[in-house]
Amino acid sequence: MVKEKLIGFVFGITATLAGIIFFTIIFSPESISYSMKSLFIQKRLGALISIGSLINIPLFFVLLKFNKINYTYGLILSLLLLVFIVAVLKIL
Repeated sequence: MVKEKLIGFVFGITATLAGIIFFTIIFSPESISYSMKSLFIQKRLGALISIGSLINIPLFFVLLKFNKINYTYGLILSLLLLVFIVAVLKIL
C-alpha cells in the first residue's frame, strides 16, 4: 500500500519534470538551465511548474480508470508538494 503511493508520487514528479522540460524545449530558444535561471529571476518559474504539472490530469484519470486508487493518492501528494513549491517561489 505504501509502495503503491510512493510509485504514484514518483509518477507525478516524473511527469511534471517531463512536462517542464517539454514546454521549455518547445517555447524557449535557450538551453534548459538558462531558461530556468531566467524564469526564476523573473519570478515566473512557478508558472512553468504549474503548466508542466498539467500532464498529471490525464495520468490521474488513467489511474482511476484502471482502479489504481493508491497510485492516485501518491499522485495527489506529489501535486500538493508542487503547490507548496509554487507558493514558496511566489514568496521569494
